[in-house]
Amino acid sequence: MPDPFPAEFDPGHGLGAEFREMARQSGRMLNARFSAQIAGAENLLTKAIRALGAGDADRAEALIQRAARMPYDERELDSPGVRAASVLVYSLISDRFEDSEPDDLAWLDVVLAVHPGLDPLGQAEVASLVHGYVLQGAIFTVTDTEKRRIRQAFGDAPLEADLGDGPDATVEQRADIIRSLTLAAAALSEAYTTASDTRSV
Repeated sequence: MPDPFPAEFDPGHGLGAEFREMARQSGRMLNARFSAQIAGAENLLTKAIRALGAGDADRAEALIQRAARMPYDERELDSPGVRAASVLVYSLISDRFEDSEPDDLAWLDVVLAVHPGLDPLGQAEVASLVHGYVLQGAIFTVTDTEKRRIRQAFGDAPLEADLGDGPDATVEQRADIIRSLTLAAAALSEAYTTASDTRSV
């Protein structure tokens, strides 16, 4: 039976048989813990978006600060709060992209309308996310029209935006990143809802 763990991803690689499974079990537990932290942060930030929609900026900020206090994970090279905020932005756009018909560019129209109003971090994240559909053409099916419009708007964006998160980032620096992405997600959510309501009339 082939080994389910490629060497580069195997926490037990190079260890004796008696320690290999222990290392693998530890790795699974750490993965599960980080996934749970991301899920918890997503829950906080989803509530923050709702608070923003209700005009309660103070509650939204308190929730953002709670997500920012989740410490950087040296193993995952990521912060749960920042990762969760990125996931929220990604999900909002990718759900519309994947559900759209080839000739329906409404998902992209919303992105292009919202993008200029975001702060620099929000703009960078959205640009990299959307340009990623073109850069990863082997994974995503993007029409020629979509490619042209995406390249015109975001052609210089890297596959992954450098948001400034890292082991030396302070809680306030993480909060700044999370706040930017949460505001971006809130703006996208509102714009998609408005566009959907308009199309249904």
